[in-house]
Amino acid sequence: MISKFYRGTAGVLCDALLVNAFAALSREVGRPALISAVLDVLEAVCPTDSSGALIIYRQQKPFSLLHRFHPVARQVDADIYSTGPYALDPQYRLFLGGCPTGAYWLRTIAPDDFYSSEYYVTFYSKTGVADSIDVLWRIDEDTAIVFFMQRNIHSNDFTAADVAALDLILPVVDAALQRHYQLTQLPKRQAQAIAEDKTHLQVECTLNNFASSLLTPRERDVLLYMLRGYSSALTAEKLQTSDGTVKIHRKNIYRKLDIGSQAELFSLFINCIPFARPDEQSDPLQFYQQSHEATS
Repeated sequence: MISKFYRGTAGVLCDALLVNAFAALSREVGRPALISAVLDVLEAVCPTDSSGALIIYRQQKPFSLLHRFHPVARQVDADIYSTGPYALDPQYRLFLGGCPTGAYWLRTIAPDDFYSSEYYVTFYSKTGVADSIDVLWRIDEDTAIVFFMQRNIHSNDFTAADVAALDLILPVVDAALQRHYQLTQLPKRQAQAIAEDKTHLQVECTLNNFASSLLTPRERDVLLYMLRGYSSALTAEKLQTSDGTVKIHRKNIYRKLDIGSQAELFSLFINCIPFARPDEQSDPLQFYQQSHEATS
């Protein structure tokens, strides 16, 4: 008779911290602390320096649910993200592209020049974050809850193993969130609460019309890739043209907008958002310049 040999893995995969986090997750379904309980599970699997959760929408600005900021050098307020910079976030662009529920590591989805882009230098790096993983739970085509997990410049980066571990426990998190959503309808209620806010409409209008009165359509294409952190080479690949042609477009953009760097371009884009007029689909840069001239 052949003897059977069994080897259990639960003791290897689960420590007391994770077991307790799973227990709390089960208890909090349908209650206000569920979002915090999800973060506890994620952080038990993959420790972070800071974390949080927000609801993202296709037609509205993000809505913050929870922030956990541990001691870290932050030079910008977290709420600034929802005033416009989110539109250039690689993770948000991934959501708009229809990505499924999953764990997404910034280093594997960001454009090639992201870490030298002005979005990163002027905004992202000032949050004190050096690396991040977003656990995105998609509700429908237009809505998702994002649990962001971050490490700062004084900690080691995330690894592929961290992403794999998060993916492994996602079915448990998914089941809890699905039941919680059925009981609370949380994202829909939050969407109703911010329905009157016009920020997202202004952000979309700025993306669609920024500098349209001065630039050609192809120059506008190049400009948007610049803002999102794409190199000339990758922009050329996306637009099916040559690297040299893209560089010429970049020079023309600087000349026509009377700027000398990507930092000025990013600043100009952000400053134009409050001047966008979604009902008119006009260039917000014109109104920003008129206001600037009137006060100078």
